[in-house]
Formats: sequence, structure tokens, C-alpha cells
Amino acid sequence: MTIFYFTGTGNSLFVARKFTGARLISIPQAMSTRQNYADDTIGFVYPQYAAGLPKMVRSFIVNNTFEADYIFAINLWSFIRAGALGEIAGIVPLNYGAYLKTPNNFIFLFNSPNNPRAALAKTEMKLAGIIDDILNKKIKAVKPRKKIGNATKYFGESKFKVAETCTRCGLCEKVCPAKNISVGEGVVFGNDCENCFACANLCPAHALYSNNAMRRRRQYRNPFVSVDELIGENLFR
Repeated sequence: MTIFYFTGTGNSLFVARKFTGARLISIPQAMSTRQNYADDTIGFVYPQYAAGLPKMVRSFIVNNTFEADYIFAINLWSFIRAGALGEIAGIVPLNYGAYLKTPNNFIFLFNSPNNPRAALAKTEMKLAGIIDDILNKKIKAVKPRKKIGNATKYFGESKFKVAETCTRCGLCEKVCPAKNISVGEGVVFGNDCENCFACANLCPAHALYSNNAMRRRRQYRNPFVSVDELIGENLFR
């Protein structure tokens, strides 16, 4: 089994790791090459952004080919549950698709949970059933859709501001899956933001924000995934 995943603050990696023995491939690490991937089972684990796929996830799937007897996708959501499974199925036919609620990291609009471990315990209960379905090759068809999701259509490119508390430690640059941030005398953002909010959530000084409410909200990182692991998972090879 091969699982491709995209993670900003750890939820997708947390889910992918629950598949014991699977080969895990970070999508940001695989973006620099194009190839045909083949295995008995292939899966995709990703967060849903505004009823669609993250831009990088869609680009990866469109620009590579996948051969397997069984292909599945797990769509992680926190406050919207619609659409992105159909978007994948419009590119690669799915044998099985599932929605899985995970703790919110989109602090642009909502606070993160004050007890993420309790929230993840509920996630794990639901995930156990999904994993059992997949290991038993259950068929749960997903209707393809042609419409392309676009988080920036609803929220715009995340225009981050930098607070005076910034220490220019460079962590935001290291965790960005899109290589969209550079840190020198200041923090500079490019035009390839994925809206994953890893930079804002993982900043030790809570110095990055898009609106003033974000500065009052709790940052989120999956408590079972370390910052060092997130740096490693999002580095391009």
C-alpha cells in the first residue's frame, strides 16, 4: 500500500501513519518529479480547503499517473464537508472515499480546540472503521465532479502580516510546504500560498496573522506530530 499525503500542521500525517506497514509519501517532497506510481492499493490523505483540494494536491494528482487495483481517498474536514472527494474522483477513479473530521487549524476564521487530544480520540474511533473498510477492499463509490475547488476564491490569498514579536527564527520558512516564505532581515511571502496556515500555527512567537482575530486564537499543531517532523515532511527533495 502506498499513501500520498499533504500536511501543514500534522493531521494528515497522523492519519496516514495509522495504516501500519504502508509506504508514506509526502506530496510536497514528490512535487519535483513526474512518474507513474503502481501498487496493489494507493491512497490519498489531505485536508479539504473550501469544498475543494489544496492546490498542490490537485497539481500532484493531475501531473502523475497511478495504477492500483484499489484506490481510496480520505478527506479531512473540520467545518465544511463537501466536494473534494468528487474533485479527486474526477481525475482518478476512486474505489472508496471517506470524510473524516479532524481538529480545526484554520484560525483565520475559527479557534482551534482547547483539547485537541480529546478531539483526536473521536477522530481515531471513526478512522478505525475507515481503515477496516480499506483493508477489506470495501467499495464506496464517489461521484466525479468537474468543478475545481479554490480556497482563494472564498478567502483570497492569505496575506500575512508580521507582528513586532517576530524573532526571525526562520521556522515559518522551514515548515511552508510551498516554499513560499523566505526569512532574512524580514519575512517575505511569495505568491504560492497553499492556505495551509502552517506558518501561522507553528510560529513560536505567534507573530504571523491575516486578521487581528488570529492573534487572539489558539494555534494548532497535531500533538502527536512534532515540529521537526513537519519540517522534514514538507522539505522538497
